[in-house]
Amino acid sequence: MPFMEVLVHLFIPRHTNNHRSKVLHVDALLVYILVFAVFNLALRSLHRSMPDVLGYATDIHVEQLLAGTNAKRQASGLAPLTLNSLLSQAAAAKAQDMLTKNYWAHNSPTGATPWDFISGAGYKYVVAGENLAKNFSTSQVVVDAWMASPSHRDNLLKSSYKEVGYAVVNGVLGGEETTLVVQMFGASTSSLALAPPVAKPPVLTENALTIQKANPSVAVAGNAGTMQQTTNKQGIAGAFEGVTIRPLVNIPTLTRNIVFVFAGVLLGVLLVDAWVVRRRRVVRVAGHNLAHFLFLSAIIVAASMVGRGSLL
Repeated sequence: MPFMEVLVHLFIPRHTNNHRSKVLHVDALLVYILVFAVFNLALRSLHRSMPDVLGYATDIHVEQLLAGTNAKRQASGLAPLTLNSLLSQAAAAKAQDMLTKNYWAHNSPTGATPWDFISGAGYKYVVAGENLAKNFSTSQVVVDAWMASPSHRDNLLKSSYKEVGYAVVNGVLGGEETTLVVQMFGASTSSLALAPPVAKPPVLTENALTIQKANPSVAVAGNAGTMQQTTNKQGIAGAFEGVTIRPLVNIPTLTRNIVFVFAGVLLGVLLVDAWVVRRRRVVRVAGHNLAHFLFLSAIIVAASMVGRGSLL
């Protein structure tokens, strides 16, 4: 069959394809699903063998996370958080524990809670909380995702928090390359020395975590400002400061572009098919238009989810 005949057979309704573009037949949709499955497996294989060429672009850093968090707090009329080295150490220990024990949760399989990591770092908290994120591309996207989640937003904008610590680490979780972001909030007796005590009941949300000790004791520290400046520097130097990965080809971008081009071509063929059939007044027993639109909707939704991270 000549090349032009093949193209017409594939894309234009005619007698050779039962008056429906061949690329719109149900059996063709099954082929597309198989091709995408093979494509996904090929991407994973190439990523493992050539991560510098084909990978996940990431640019997340502690300074940017802190700036983004404080910008949101100040926009809501709240005081900015200061970076604390002990909270950053706790966040780093939590990130390492998740990678070592291969879990994605606030509590470890051994029963360790975020508060265990905070206390283990030597931070004497009155109130504390934790936000987790993984597989986001930039610091601003992480902060925006936290703000879009009610429980994480509550943590981010909690007025009783005075300090924060971060850890950003890349590793393997669940058999896949993962960038973890751990955000530990807190207020210690020293950080509350110049502020009125806050007495609220313990809070445990479904996603982000917050805990508060009852009847906090407030220590008097005349040099609290100097102490905080020191811990800021230690926090930036001592914690996992950030992850920057710039592969030649970014997998989420490549996948989205391919899927959107494919969906656009298929939608165009569907419109041409409908126009030709209407113009020629072809009567078909079953058009399967609903199946095609559902299929296109599914792949567009799937493409929009590619590269999107998750929160806890």
